[in-house]
Amino acid sequence: MKTNLFWTLVCVSVLLFSNCKQAVVEVPLDLSWVERLDTSISIESKIKIKSWVLVDSLDNTKLENAFKLYTPHKDLFTAMNTAKSIYHQRVLIDDNVASIPGISLGAFAANGLSRTLIPANPVNTNLDLPAAEAPNFTAAVDITLAEGTKIYRVIGGAGSYPTGGYWTETKPVNYAEIIGGTAVQPEWNGFNEIVEFTVPAGGMKVWKGKAAAQNIASVPNKFIDVYKLKYNLSGTGNQLFIPNIYRDFRDTAAYNKFLRNITNKETITWKKK
Repeated sequence: MKTNLFWTLVCVSVLLFSNCKQAVVEVPLDLSWVERLDTSISIESKIKIKSWVLVDSLDNTKLENAFKLYTPHKDLFTAMNTAKSIYHQRVLIDDNVASIPGISLGAFAANGLSRTLIPANPVNTNLDLPAAEAPNFTAAVDITLAEGTKIYRVIGGAGSYPTGGYWTETKPVNYAEIIGGTAVQPEWNGFNEIVEFTVPAGGMKVWKGKAAAQNIASVPNKFIDVYKLKYNLSGTGNQLFIPNIYRDFRDTAAYNKFLRNITNKETITWKKK
């Protein structure tokens, strides 16, 4: 009899504990702060803000605190609403950025080349590595890609530029390779498509080297000073820079030739979370 009573009490305790845990999980989020945002935020915008928490799972407290840093509040709303991806949004509000693929722990330390033009060999000013691009490499050499070589670039999708300067020799297989390996800040790219380019007849002179480290965000991000001390994009992945002479939109013939050699576009299906 005592044994049965003991096990009955155990079962009741388990049920009560289980119900308590369930009740804690189901406590609704307090989004009342959204209604107290200034008059620059419309009713439609407030609905959108709530969806970032309820649908996209952004951190409610982090989002609220980030809005407190902006006057008027619409400045953050605009940045969030036009962000390139969920990763970009999270960097804007300091929401668990350490878990974004490719972001490393540790203070940012610049390790790129000095901001000095590097001349091509043999001499050809059209093929030099511009001074503005040199700091994106820890070291760089000019090489010739043979006809038929395939190279790859990740872009944000509609409205993005498949004719940009930075490419890789291997097709990326995850976000960490792009964000961390080639040190691409989330605010620079939406990471929605992989573009394949096939080098045309005659080959192509490009610059190759390891990507330099980058900060995880740029001005005017409100958390940039904190980020510099805590996080970095380590780089170290191999990247290519294609000189502008091959892809300059102001040179119609060169630009169209470049576009004709884009041989594939593939939608990225890796989940962002």
